[in-house]
Amino acid sequence: MTGTTQSTTGRRHRARHALAFAALCAALVGVVAVSFAGAKQAIVLGKTKHTPAPDCPKDTAQHPCEGIGSVTGFPLVADGQRRPMNVHHNGKLVAWAIDLSRPKKSQRDFFGSLFKSSRYGKTPTARIAVIKHKGRTKYKLLRQSPVVKLAGALGQKQLVTLDKPLRVRKGQIVALTVPTWASNFASHISRHRNRWRGSRSRRNCSPKSSNISDIRAFAHKSRPQQKIGSVRGYACDYTSARLLYWAYYVRG
Repeated sequence: MTGTTQSTTGRRHRARHALAFAALCAALVGVVAVSFAGAKQAIVLGKTKHTPAPDCPKDTAQHPCEGIGSVTGFPLVADGQRRPMNVHHNGKLVAWAIDLSRPKKSQRDFFGSLFKSSRYGKTPTARIAVIKHKGRTKYKLLRQSPVVKLAGALGQKQLVTLDKPLRVRKGQIVALTVPTWASNFASHISRHRNRWRGSRSRRNCSPKSSNISDIRAFAHKSRPQQKIGSVRGYACDYTSARLLYWAYYVRG
């Protein structure tokens, strides 16, 4: 993401700057439009008829504020649709999107302290990943995008275009990797119509109890899959919840 600086030398200069910035934005929109609406129209993975809102900041017994962290995951079923992130044609992944809530500061601090990393600290982060099923619950990481810091996108749906599109082939899966934490999580929805799979061991699918020490131990043992060529077990399936992300690819 890029920013702009505004001069203080007068209204005319500011006006010219604003017009230049507007033109730049229009040009960028045009580039995105061309990439998406060219000869080969982008195919959207993850699109369903009904999409729930992400959790947070609301936090009650019936609607708790929940997020995800330190995991690579993908939906097995979303809104009743099976394998919504499976690629159906050979092509190139050109963009991805994520729907983020804006947790309260206390909630952000909690997620950050729980899933912080030495590289990214406590800030929310995510990247898109292309994985291949290797039998049972094992998956190989083929390709992945750069990590995106999401602190500035909380409370909105963020579209991320890829400067270097990722090659995808029929049958591969587009997963979401969260090195730290993210608030694109919808919980307490239909159990039978929503299920996702995460890169955790069978013994660490969830905290052993609601004690903070057990929650921290669970977070510490959780690991996203980020080494290209690695094969990892995804032993944990979660129902009544959904990861809110989408991928856009073009055939060819």
